[in-house]
Amino acid sequence: MKIFLSALEASEAFKYINEKIDKYLYNLMSFYYLTRNDNYKEIIRKSEAIMIDSGAHSFQKGKKVKWYEYTESYAEWIKKHDCDKIIGYFEMDVDNVLGYEKVLELRKILLKATNKIIPVWHKNRGIEDYINMCKNYEFDIVAISGFKNEDIVDSQYQNFVNVAHKYDKKIHGLGLTRREILDKVNFDFVDSSDWVHAIVYGRIDNKRHSIKFSKKFGKENRKYLMYISYLEWMEIQRKYLYK
Repeated sequence: MKIFLSALEASEAFKYINEKIDKYLYNLMSFYYLTRNDNYKEIIRKSEAIMIDSGAHSFQKGKKVKWYEYTESYAEWIKKHDCDKIIGYFEMDVDNVLGYEKVLELRKILLKATNKIIPVWHKNRGIEDYINMCKNYEFDIVAISGFKNEDIVDSQYQNFVNVAHKYDKKIHGLGLTRREILDKVNFDFVDSSDWVHAIVYGRIDNKRHSIKFSKKFGKENRKYLMYISYLEWMEIQRKYLYK
């Protein structure tokens, strides 16, 4: 299982972290942030593998978006920057905003740019759509939401993985690095930004114990703590790599 760490490209501590780490493992970046700075260039150069998210979730809190123009920009970025290290690009899964039919139209725009588009199943599409996606989709990665109780309850994850593997697809759990799931379910890929959230909650877990700190200490030493947290999550990446 490969755990992709997300949000490094948008992190306030990126330069601090990047100066201290010579080589990354797996990172997931959001197109929403890729046009705002050049951090992605270093992340791609230093990483073993990359995934790119559409950034659609960043827009789903009351923002008005020109979805087709945004998708065209995403497709153009893909055409310009695609490389062997980037193993997949997540589709514009904005079913709850536009409806599934429009999502399929946006998917066609992206498929003109690359065959690496990863469809993201949501429960509004129905289980038959998921089976069909695994059975007939032309690329070899499919994705489901890993946010707790959003689309799928924890006890159902293995069933979704089994269907994907039945049809020789790899499966990605979006936003899912809960250990109780990773220890039981054989996802191929998962991701989350929990390495960042650890700083917000004042706690970094490592191999031996949890490091807790006050809000004041966290604020005063934020970049250093984010660096330490990223290192600890690299250890978690290594731990689960052969699970």
